[in-house]
Amino acid sequence: MNFKNDFDVFVGGKSGFFKGIKIGQKECVQKNLRSFVSIGYNNEITTASWGDDEEREILIAYGTKETRSVSIYDTEDMSFTSTFTCDVGQGSINGISRYGGAILTAIHSGEIKLWKFNDQDQVILNAGDNLHRMRHSNINKNVIATGGRENGLKLFDLEKQKQIFSEKNVPHDFLNLRVPIWLSDIAFLRGSHKVVTVSKFGHVRLYDSNAQRRPIINIEIKDEPLTAVTVPCKEMQVMIGSGKGMMKLIDLRKPGKILHTYKGLIGSITGLASSEVGPYVVSTSLDRYLRVHHIDTREMIKKVYLTSKLTCLILRSTFSTETQIDNSEKVLDNYSINNNDNEIMYIENKLEDKDAEYETLFDKMEVITSEYKKTNLCYKRKKCTKSASLIDHPEESKTSVMLEPSNTIVKNKKRNVSAKNRNEYQQTGRLCT
Repeated sequence: MNFKNDFDVFVGGKSGFFKGIKIGQKECVQKNLRSFVSIGYNNEITTASWGDDEEREILIAYGTKETRSVSIYDTEDMSFTSTFTCDVGQGSINGISRYGGAILTAIHSGEIKLWKFNDQDQVILNAGDNLHRMRHSNINKNVIATGGRENGLKLFDLEKQKQIFSEKNVPHDFLNLRVPIWLSDIAFLRGSHKVVTVSKFGHVRLYDSNAQRRPIINIEIKDEPLTAVTVPCKEMQVMIGSGKGMMKLIDLRKPGKILHTYKGLIGSITGLASSEVGPYVVSTSLDRYLRVHHIDTREMIKKVYLTSKLTCLILRSTFSTETQIDNSEKVLDNYSINNNDNEIMYIENKLEDKDAEYETLFDKMEVITSEYKKTNLCYKRKKCTKSASLIDHPEESKTSVMLEPSNTIVKNKKRNVSAKNRNEYQQTGRLCT
């Protein structure tokens, strides 16, 4: 069986798990590709990418603190072929790719190192502190793009080991204040040297290094911290995701505009990937769901629950729901050889708005009308008044004794005293005290 027919999507999570998902027309199959025994503390998967153009090898980066490591997973052999420790810089690995026969990693502190597994390993570049993303060009393997918090977009030539482009920030705003920079994701347009960036401050910008340093397209989406971007199969269009669960399709042709908004997402979007052969986009978010949307119809086609918070995702470029065949039995036979300690889970595709269980539950509920509400409230008030009177005056309620108000007693007492004084004065000539 061809290794490309096994799994369509590979995801990583905060707890360190690595799963493969086969999306079928009727049901989805998910498989833990990493043994739970090998997952330890501080094993969060921070980033992952394809290691070759044939999409056979996957590069995975682990760890967020002092100990960081890189693993290589072979999708044909269905096993991890090698693992090594990344002991350079500080912070997590926020970018990983294959360059020639070596592995390129980008650390949060800015160090970009080429791992050749010999004495020639060296830090070849420094992209600046607070580096959040590194991406490789799809037409020129010698060019990479980097960016982060107060670390603008930069392009580097790996062969010459020098910086070839640095962005210039946009002019000050209407209050004459500097516009902050916080790049969260970067993408190269298909078959082009143009670069798209998204920012935690809601900026979508398109750069042309051959034209100018400032962005040629600048779109601002207010109150939306953008976290992910991917380039679909359509020309001059990108799909963006935010930390509030918003996903939009952006047209980068001048002057730039929002084409569509997609529904059904909850939680911060952590990963976006699009197919090269069909109008499909796959997303992962912190609500632990993987979703597949149709770009043109804006319909959510698939929704898979993956039991853990997701941090990254990898999609095969030839993914298409129209050509999917439910070959879950073949996937089971293929993976039962090397992964006996893990279980394959079959998940039926149920969309949130078409969930039969919820529909049945809501149909059984009693409908509350305004008349029912009024009568019910009146009954409750009478019941509460009766119970309160029994609690406050239990003896009086049983014997039905009516007590006179205190002011009435005082008046009667004064009247009796005045009558007594009158009688005493008539007899003795003195007033009674």
